[in-house]
Amino acid sequence: MSRAIAAMAVLPGLLACQSPFLLFSGGALRGPVAYADSFAFAGQYRTLELEVSGESPYSVILRVVIRGEHLYIDAAQRRRWHTLLKQNQMVRVKLGGSVYPARAVQIEDPDLIRQFLPGRTIYRLLPLPAESSFRERAKAHTEPMVSANTSPIMSGKLLSPA
Repeated sequence: MSRAIAAMAVLPGLLACQSPFLLFSGGALRGPVAYADSFAFAGQYRTLELEVSGESPYSVILRVVIRGEHLYIDAAQRRRWHTLLKQNQMVRVKLGGSVYPARAVQIEDPDLIRQFLPGRTIYRLLPLPAESSFRERAKAHTEPMVSANTSPIMSGKLLSPA
């Protein structure tokens, strides 16, 4: 009985914080912004925090999935964060204490998709370079990344895990 009372006393404090906690979502990720050429180092972590944007920042804790040197997330169709991600693929990823601007790119390679739970949408997280134009767009979460370049990274979909 005393454990239940203690849990009820602590729970409101946990819910008031801006970071995601277990099954509860959080707001904007906090921490120093960092840039990486690759997320290959993410394998040293068990979980990551993912921030997507909607009317306000929305963050969740997800497991780290590395295939080769790439970082992936898999989204259940009915999750709120997945709905927001489909609207804006600009995300921020917290690994360790640092927050990395990134772009989520949907994967369509059937061989790779089969490595995840059925019915999930798979995304590769691609770190954004430190150039100021990318930095400002990632920070604002409002302007979609558009480029004359037709590379798969910029188009929003990848056909293979290359």
